[in-house]
Amino acid sequence: MSLVQTKHFTRTAQMLHMTQPGVSQHIKKLETALDKPLLNRYGKTFELTPAGERLYQFGLQQADAEAELVSALANDDQYRGACKVACSGSMAMQLYPQLLELQKQYPAITVNIEAAPNTAIIERIQKNRSDIGIVTQLIAEPTLEQQVLGEDSLCLVLPVGVDANWETLLQLGFIDHPDGQHYATQVLQANFPELYQGIEKIATSGYINQLSQILLPVSQGLGFSVLPRSSVKAFPYPEQIQLAALASPVNETVYLIYKKHRPLAARYGLIKNLLLRLWA
Repeated sequence: MSLVQTKHFTRTAQMLHMTQPGVSQHIKKLETALDKPLLNRYGKTFELTPAGERLYQFGLQQADAEAELVSALANDDQYRGACKVACSGSMAMQLYPQLLELQKQYPAITVNIEAAPNTAIIERIQKNRSDIGIVTQLIAEPTLEQQVLGEDSLCLVLPVGVDANWETLLQLGFIDHPDGQHYATQVLQANFPELYQGIEKIATSGYINQLSQILLPVSQGLGFSVLPRSSVKAFPYPEQIQLAALASPVNETVYLIYKKHRPLAARYGLIKNLLLRLWA
């Protein structure tokens, strides 16, 4: 590009701290690599060939793109850019409306939220498909940073009018969901320690991965399930379900995770503050 702008081999060599033969040699190498003449020389000057003109325009575009990239990296705007979050379906129901309010306040921010079980959330963070995740288990992974946000209580949810005893649970069967076995194991181990021998010993009455529908079969007497209280609150027919009174309540710690050696963009400061307020 410098040669086209100066129209002079000597001045170009001086500008680039090269020798004039070095500039000529560089042009010849480009012509050999592209198998096209780039310059039509006459006297001490030249004109670009069609191939030379296309290469020059490409160089200008690349220079503009580089300048734009450098500017973007230098100005990490906390009120602009995509926020990629992964969390459980139950947390998505609680968190998504809050994130949309944040987007309304700062329209240049976009929210991408992926509902997934804990194992899938961890994988998404490791593969850079999400930047931050919210999980409910302690992770022994040195490449990930983990920060406590707060706690959410787990609820044993039954159809209305049934007793919360072991025989009833076995008769009803378990309504499973992506995090269902993880939740159920904690609650049943804590409250039926002498009877619980693993979730596989309890018949599965159904499985569904749509959070808003998990408690529908429970409300119709087709099984029981275990969910965080925040998810139970979102069920539109609370009069059709009941929460078992647990002798040993179970609270899950909620963690924020992200890559330890991959610094988060400034905009994630807004997300982290929002999360800390929600679990305060």
